Amino acid sequence: MLPHFAAVKAIAYCPWAPSLLATGAGSKDRMIRFWHSNSGTLLDAYNTKGQITSIIWSVSSKQLLVSFGFTDFSSPLLMSVYSYPKMDILINVPATCDLRVLSAVPSPDGKSVCVVANDETVRFYHIWGSKYSLTLSSQTEGVFGSTLLELAEGVGTRTDNLR
Repeated sequence: MLPHFAAVKAIAYCPWAPSLLATGAGSKDRMIRFWHSNSGTLLDAYNTKGQITSIIWSVSSKQLLVSFGFTDFSSPLLMSVYSYPKMDILINVPATCDLRVLSAVPSPDGKSVCVVANDETVRFYHIWGSKYSLTLSSQTEGVFGSTLLELAEGVGTRTDNLR
C-alpha cells in the first residue's frame, strides 16, 4: 500500500525511467510522492502549494508538470513545472482565485498540455518545445536516490561483482 493523507488524484509513470512512478494527492495532503514501482519503495516526497489534479512527465527533459485544483489563495496556481530530481520550480502558471484545473493531459507530441477547468473551459498550454525525446538509456545516477535500486535498474556505472 502506498500511503497518502488524502485521496490520490494524480498518477504517472516516468517515460524515461519506467519504474519511476509519481503520485499526487488532494487538499489535505498536497504531496507528490516518487516511488520505485518494482519494489514499492518510497523514494522522495515533495510538498506543493495545492491539491494535485494531474502529473505529466516531459518526454524531452527531466521535468514534470503538476496541475492544481484548490491552491494557496494568496498566490493561486493552475500549474507548475518542476525539474527532477531536484524539484526546482521552473515555470508557474498563475490562476485567478476562483479558477482551478480539474484534469490535464499531454498532447501526442508531448510539447503541450490540454487542461479542463472548473469554469467549463478547455485550455491549451505549450510547455515543452524540444523535438527530441529522452530514451531509456538516458537514465543517470541519482534518479532513484539509491545505489541498490539504480544497480537493479541498470543505471550508472557497473562495478566488479561483490563476493
